[in-house]
Amino acid sequence: MRITNHESRFTLRMGDPGLLAAFIAVGAVLLGFVLYPTLRVISYPALADYVAVPHNARWIAATRNSLMMMLLSTASATLVGFLYAYATSRGDLPGRRAFQMLSLLPLFAPPFMVAFAYILMFGRQGLITKTLLGLDVNIFGWQGLWLVQTVAFFPYAALIIGQVLDAINPTLEYAARDLGAGEWTLFRTVTAPLARPGLAAAMLIVAITVLADFGNAIVIAGNLPLLATEAWFRIEGLADLSGAAVVVSLLLVPTAGLFILERVWVSRRLYTAITGRGSRLARPATPWYFLWPLTAICTVVALFVLLVYAAVLAGAFARTWGYNWTLTLDHWRLAMAQGGGQLVNSVKVGTGSALLTSAIALVAAFLTSRRQYRVERALDLLAVLPAAMPGVFIGIGFLLAFNQPPLVLGGTPWILILALTFWHIPFGYQAAVAGLKQIDRSIEEAAADLGASGLRVLIDIYLPLLRGPFTASFVTSFIRAVTNLSIVVFLVTPRNLVATYSILSMISGGFWGAAAALTTALLGITFVAVGGARLAIARGLRGLPVG
Repeated sequence: MRITNHESRFTLRMGDPGLLAAFIAVGAVLLGFVLYPTLRVISYPALADYVAVPHNARWIAATRNSLMMMLLSTASATLVGFLYAYATSRGDLPGRRAFQMLSLLPLFAPPFMVAFAYILMFGRQGLITKTLLGLDVNIFGWQGLWLVQTVAFFPYAALIIGQVLDAINPTLEYAARDLGAGEWTLFRTVTAPLARPGLAAAMLIVAITVLADFGNAIVIAGNLPLLATEAWFRIEGLADLSGAAVVVSLLLVPTAGLFILERVWVSRRLYTAITGRGSRLARPATPWYFLWPLTAICTVVALFVLLVYAAVLAGAFARTWGYNWTLTLDHWRLAMAQGGGQLVNSVKVGTGSALLTSAIALVAAFLTSRRQYRVERALDLLAVLPAAMPGVFIGIGFLLAFNQPPLVLGGTPWILILALTFWHIPFGYQAAVAGLKQIDRSIEEAAADLGASGLRVLIDIYLPLLRGPFTASFVTSFIRAVTNLSIVVFLVTPRNLVATYSILSMISGGFWGAAAALTTALLGITFVAVGGARLAIARGLRGLPVG
């Protein structure tokens, strides 16, 4: 008797022990390494600790300052990102491709690199402020942090808004021009309204990132209390785990609220804005009085980005920053002597974390996309939940959860690998979900008709077809792992030190040259990873069947 497609799919749904085992395993690890640390952080302080929050002047100041920086940096980074995205969406912008590539550079940098570089350029011993201009400038504090976060986070806004602007049908511009609209009227009545979903999404993503920013704040905020750094000071200076848990729980409230708003409300409107029929029409030529100001804006922003890399590279070779500019390799010798082993540890931790992230995310996406079990929504929620958590929250969560029985991981590389893995799961999961949506389900149905199990379908069909998303997930997770500071700063011990912690220690100790050298080495690793990924994806695409 012939088995119909419906019957084969029913068999896969109800009687595939391999898929059921995979579902249980993925659900168990997400419960154990996402939900359990979350509950540990929230439940660790006594109720009296939470009740005392309104009476703690420093915590109130940290909350107020965090919200102030969120508003300031979100507004400026989104504005710069919007102008940059609008400019690079114009096909006739001079140097358009170069500007687009330069805007991505901050995404590959360690989280403290912009702050460190601007201290080298604009601080009291700054190359620009002191050496060139003879000024005595104090860049530490909220003003310096505002500048740094604007430059560090505008690429997030530019990427999101750029997707929306690129999706706007050029025929709308032609129609508006035919009706006599000038460039400003066209921008005000067509471009800006259609870009609102992207603008809203960008603002929320940047706001979450600013609130969770630990690396820049710990380097350049000075004496400005912020929630992200206050948690570190509670542990490092006072050994107050309860206080640190209260602080990161306070930080979780706005970040989780913004994440829910972005996921539930904005992302739907963003999806609507970037779907629909495309057009092969070229965009109308941009008038010179719009084009050249846009070029000037992109040039200034690109220079601020290039200054970051120039400062760190120069700092790695200048003998004494601000005083003696002769070239030396002494900083590299010191960096490799003190941090070479930590650099190797970072690569090992990053590789392990990236492999686990990509594998777990792919299996989770495969399971939830099949709509086989009623609890798949719960699995989906657990997979994206870490995106709402600041890194400091994850770090303290793993510190509290896995430094005691039944699973003691403290002092081992595994606590770093697992913490970074489950913080990065949401990106890999969403990339895999997007890739699965592009694969015709009839392929799976054909395999089921031939008797393939669900796991066999995943291994033999989906894995080869999802090579691109898997590679993207691996490389992104690797880069974020080797450059992470907000999580590892709470979990490292003398037995499992990594490069970012060593760099922070060097900056704090005044060894700027060694810190710059080790940062440069870390950057080299990230760029090699990106280059390798591009090569792997290109070879993979050439190996796929066509026709």
